[in-house]
Amino acid sequence: MLKLKHLRHPFQTAIAAKSLLGARLSMWRFANHGAHRFKDDDRYDLQNVTEGFKSRIDDSSDDDALLERICTAYIRAVKQQQFAPSAYQATEWWKQVRHRNLGPVIQALLTNDTSTLRGMYQNFFRNPCSAGLLGAPFGMSKAYFGGNIKDVYRKFYLSHVLYRFDYWNAQTDGRFTLHHLAGPGIGNPFGVLIHGTHINVGAEYAHYCAHRIDSMLAPESGTIAEIGGGFGGMAYYLLRDRANLTYVDFDVPESIALISYYLIKAFPKLKFLLYGEDKLTKKAITQADAVLLPVFDLENMPAESVDITFSSHAMSDISPGAMDEYLKHIDRMTKNCFFYIGMQQTSESISGILGRKKDSFKLSDTRTSGWHSHKVSGAGVGGASGMAASTMLEQSYTRIAKPTR
Repeated sequence: MLKLKHLRHPFQTAIAAKSLLGARLSMWRFANHGAHRFKDDDRYDLQNVTEGFKSRIDDSSDDDALLERICTAYIRAVKQQQFAPSAYQATEWWKQVRHRNLGPVIQALLTNDTSTLRGMYQNFFRNPCSAGLLGAPFGMSKAYFGGNIKDVYRKFYLSHVLYRFDYWNAQTDGRFTLHHLAGPGIGNPFGVLIHGTHINVGAEYAHYCAHRIDSMLAPESGTIAEIGGGFGGMAYYLLRDRANLTYVDFDVPESIALISYYLIKAFPKLKFLLYGEDKLTKKAITQADAVLLPVFDLENMPAESVDITFSSHAMSDISPGAMDEYLKHIDRMTKNCFFYIGMQQTSESISGILGRKKDSFKLSDTRTSGWHSHKVSGAGVGGASGMAASTMLEQSYTRIAKPTR
């Protein structure tokens, strides 16, 4: 049988080739710009990229029990999802990701094939099972994962990383060192190795989001919900650095399966609650350190059960009807604050919907986000560099105090 790419219309092939050519030309220009910009910076060593992309798969542990638990929760979620309202069905974009990349991992999850699933998850940073969440810069997987990385690619990647490090440092007021960005090494991550610390791709942004959320929480215990937690990058830093915290994530079943693997492996002593393992009550939530659920379970969350709800980009692709549905439940379950980072158009839609609710949230802080500017656009993070021209906003909404009687 012919592969699908061989059946592509010549016009589509030409468009794809033009896009790839444009991406490579931009890469070449930025690589040269970065070489000049960071030439006197001791972090600018191309070997840092080579070392950061070396394979470091850890296959020493027995994951059977964990993988079987993940498969059980995934199968439950997939069966129930068919009965969920249309607002919680996969977007067209995610349907395409599933069709093109996720067939093997979905098959492994549905058939409880722990051996195949283990091989994918132990290498998920470089495996198609994380498509839509992680990946090399546009059309350049072979250049970065095919063996020796050419200098032009190393210059391009390192330049983006250093811009991101500097932006992260400025946004966090220099409170942290690069060592704070170190990850658990799960999933064979790629990135850079600087001053002896391996730093995963996208770590700066994930840590920044965790830092912002931590600053909004009261000193005592708290519950944070995330809409679209991906593989768990932000959640890792939040759970690592913040005591007395419960983290709740809502996402598509495939991403929930992956984040379950990542976080449970990273924090084996914490208590995790997966879909279908207990009733979704306030008591069950507060007794867990992390609760990982399919997005349709939003409607089952108890009222006023979380302190802060956070979402980064995950709500950008949903329909207006789905946006209304999501925000209805975010409003109902969130006691104090809703923190959103995303495209300006989506942010304006959220502001409009919340602004029509009398006893809901008020917009308390708006910042233009530089994370998706040209220089810090995140080469290698789910195609984020393709959104470099879009205006991104960071908006905080605080609960309107109800009048006393």
